[in-house]
Amino acid sequence: MRIFEMNTFLGGSTGRIATDIAQYAAAQGAETIIGFGAGGVPQGAEAYALRIGGPVGRKWHGALRKLLDAEGYGSLLATKRLIHFLQQYRPDVIHLHNLHGCYVNHKLLFRYLKRSDIPVVWTFHDCWALTGHCAYFDRIGCERWKTGCFTCPQKGEYPTCIGIGGSKRNYARKRNLFPSLPNLTLVTPCAWLQKITAESFLRNVPCRVIYNGVDRTRFYPVKSDLREQYDIGDRLLILAVASEWEERKGVRLLPELADKLGESCQLVVIGVTPEQRKVLPASIIGIQKTANVRELAAWYTAADCLANPTLEDNMPMVNLEAFACGTPVVAFDTGGCAEAIPDTCGAVTPKGDLVAMAVAIRQIAPQKATLTQACLSQAERFDAEASAKAYWELYQEVLR
Repeated sequence: MRIFEMNTFLGGSTGRIATDIAQYAAAQGAETIIGFGAGGVPQGAEAYALRIGGPVGRKWHGALRKLLDAEGYGSLLATKRLIHFLQQYRPDVIHLHNLHGCYVNHKLLFRYLKRSDIPVVWTFHDCWALTGHCAYFDRIGCERWKTGCFTCPQKGEYPTCIGIGGSKRNYARKRNLFPSLPNLTLVTPCAWLQKITAESFLRNVPCRVIYNGVDRTRFYPVKSDLREQYDIGDRLLILAVASEWEERKGVRLLPELADKLGESCQLVVIGVTPEQRKVLPASIIGIQKTANVRELAAWYTAADCLANPTLEDNMPMVNLEAFACGTPVVAFDTGGCAEAIPDTCGAVTPKGDLVAMAVAIRQIAPQKATLTQACLSQAERFDAEASAKAYWELYQEVLR
């Protein structure tokens, strides 16, 4: 079997998911190429990497997006070259991931996919495919995506536009293009997004849930002296992690959360920029990034609880990574968080309610020792290999 995957990046959480699938498929004797548009090639992904387009094309495409809200309207030459490659490669299955990121022309791509009649699996890692602009909409309670976007209230949010908004035009284009493929199967990483998809213009396309998986060969309990290094002592170590602390991840809530947790807790925040680190209150330990995955796993292990104040999300990997290191999680009721966090492994509190979050953390963190085994067992339910196997079985199904 020949598989072609597409994603904006080869690195990061979505890139790791694509690579995990490719590695599992290789173990079954299949061949996989992953087309990507931005970033570098992580170690271990070299065998699958195919760069789509180049920096000049992406900059031009990015200018179209920024000035005209035209994500997916550029990259003409890059997409023509991609289509030529696909015609030569002749994949049995095409697996789409994120198509935003200024690296592919949607109209050209979907015309080819429709004409080729190759089975297509498309995993939604956010809500972008359903809207005229934004990747998430629940933080502001917008429901225009259900009937037709217009005058987007989040034009300045990713994918950022500082010029003329085009949400109405983009919505109409997606509504015509995306459901047009005869052999399309959608996948969402949680039932929350599956329900959202069922209310959109893609409601008639088959859609199933395959949960994101955590690589338990990389995330597992790791002993360290981090408490001593950072002089945390016997205080409860509360960890908050994000690859990028955006507004939707709850970055503005961190100082207030630290205040409500009190002096008996030490909040450590990983993933902050140098600018964010400078404005954090002295009570918070801010870390830009860890040296490697092992150090991140050590922080998860050292923590008494992971706090996840995300306000817009799908199925956050940080929750699963914490479980794999034996640490309970307290998160807002956002996206698929409630599907991953049972009472035996933490708590889910009302979105935005920092009082409830702080109370839950102070109750759960002292109990970490008694919750660790349940957390490790929960991580088994979200194992990366099991997730990749589910995709492999889906490929077999769509080829029948």
